[in-house]
Amino acid sequence: MTPVILFVFGTVVGSFLNVVGLRWNAKDFGGRSKCPKCGKTLKWYELIPVFSFLFLRGKCSKCSGKISWLYPIVEIWTGLIFATVPLIFLPVFCLYIVITIYDLHHKIIPDPLVYIAITLSLIYGYENWFVGLLLFSFFASIWFLSRGRAMGFGDAKLALSIGLLLGLSQGIYALILSFWLGALIGIILMQSKKINITMKSEIPFAPFLVLGAWLSLIFHFNFLYVV
Repeated sequence: MTPVILFVFGTVVGSFLNVVGLRWNAKDFGGRSKCPKCGKTLKWYELIPVFSFLFLRGKCSKCSGKISWLYPIVEIWTGLIFATVPLIFLPVFCLYIVITIYDLHHKIIPDPLVYIAITLSLIYGYENWFVGLLLFSFFASIWFLSRGRAMGFGDAKLALSIGLLLGLSQGIYALILSFWLGALIGIILMQSKKINITMKSEIPFAPFLVLGAWLSLIFHFNFLYVV
């Protein structure tokens, strides 16, 4: 399978993950997709990953309500993940994407999803259990010392999964990248006049952890080898 085919297939999967992430714990988990503004049931041609968003110009065809940019971003990101991540890791990263979507909307990481991710990561990288515990302890310490204000306990569980999956070097790079990305996006949001973000605002950290894990994996960051 070529990267292009994997990318296209990934965008389709990303469309499904969008639905799962948005409907997780909701009463109407099943059923056809509808416009969240007017309730219009979407046609098949309005559900084509990325292209439907562009064709509709980011608006509902009935009420002209704006469609979130999160939909095509997740679809494209999932496509890139499918094209760049080893196939054996894809189930875990699909869970990571759902966790990211849910955390962005609710600022919490669902326990069932992160526990499944931990289990799969342990199967793939059982020899990395020490690394997983190391990253978990780091985030858990921040959670404990800040009394949950600086970091959620769910982030510690997610870090455990990432450590198990990636191992020592790439796991630590994932952690470093997540903080850099979080700081960068935080500064950009605080400087934005359209979004009211302050130093006390609660910003979901799972997206940065997942993004850091992905970048560390695909670029093979490794400080254990010196050129």
